Amino acid sequence: MNKLLRISKITMLTLFLVSISVASKGQDDIGELVKAGKEDATKLAQAYLNPFFKGFGFGMNSGWFNSAKTKNLGRFDLRIQATGAFVPASDQRFDVSSLGLSNTRVKAGQSNFTPTIFGDDNSASTIEVLDDNGDVAAEFQMPQGTGYNIAPSPQVQLTIGLIKNTDVSVRFVPSVKIGDGGQINSWGVGIKKEITSFLPGKSEKVIPVDISLAFGYNQVNVDYKIAVEDQVNYDNEVGGPNQGRDLNQRVESKLSGFTVDAILSKKLAIFTPFISVGYNTAKTEVGVLGDYIIKTGSGVNDKETIKDPIKINQKDISGMRAGVGFSLHLAIFRLYGAYNIGEYNAVTAGLGIGIGK
Repeated sequence: MNKLLRISKITMLTLFLVSISVASKGQDDIGELVKAGKEDATKLAQAYLNPFFKGFGFGMNSGWFNSAKTKNLGRFDLRIQATGAFVPASDQRFDVSSLGLSNTRVKAGQSNFTPTIFGDDNSASTIEVLDDNGDVAAEFQMPQGTGYNIAPSPQVQLTIGLIKNTDVSVRFVPSVKIGDGGQINSWGVGIKKEITSFLPGKSEKVIPVDISLAFGYNQVNVDYKIAVEDQVNYDNEVGGPNQGRDLNQRVESKLSGFTVDAILSKKLAIFTPFISVGYNTAKTEVGVLGDYIIKTGSGVNDKETIKDPIKINQKDISGMRAGVGFSLHLAIFRLYGAYNIGEYNAVTAGLGIGIGK
């Protein structure tokens, strides 16, 4: 059992690092956007990262269950799985001119459409930053996309049976270092309750299926240091006001979500198919924090320091979802699969080990 837990932890961390590498790319790249100033930088960052927020949030809410049947007291399973949320074409690019920017614009001759994080990896628009006189003070290129359109989200989950047709699920990743000065941690809790016996009369004996209600909450926290290399950054000239000062440039983010679902399933020997319908939400809080020294004009001394230039606090997903899937029991081994339809569509696949029903 201890060996299994060690293997599960290693696999779990690997899955998280794969998915968070996408976020890390976004975090590195959005550091460039601070050159646009607080208001415009926040709008550009929201538009660029929005598919990641949606896709990761939808995937994070997935995989809590693969059957309506709850586990008997003391029985458990430990599963490792991953969800891929499909990013539609409409979210693979965005129109910069539609964001209502105040002091930035797309450079003349370039397209107003630029990739999101899940867009093309070979094209991006150049943005010009204007001073108070309308002259170009600086310019930067929008970040490119990753070149693929699936938002990954891993889950490692332990489910244990309790009394009265109830089981609980726990998800947990301790703080893990990523890159130079970054870390990620995650936790979640879910509960599932069979309700067939609460239906009128002797429904549990007449209805040939299991019916349950389930709730799940998940939260992922990521802190990641960045440094905007080619901005007027550390200003480290000898005798300069920022010589040797750590500007503490970093990204701090929290992604959270919950789902409430009704599940119907039927055990057929070792195979259990299920369908579900429910409601889910996902929320993102992201801050690009620290001090950033940016140009405000064409002169050598035309620059200012802005603090904590980007702060995003938004609800990414709020709506109904439906799913269909299965679990397959082979002695102590388990195989899982599901397809969910909602604001994004997503597929979940995983494997696990368990004891008892």
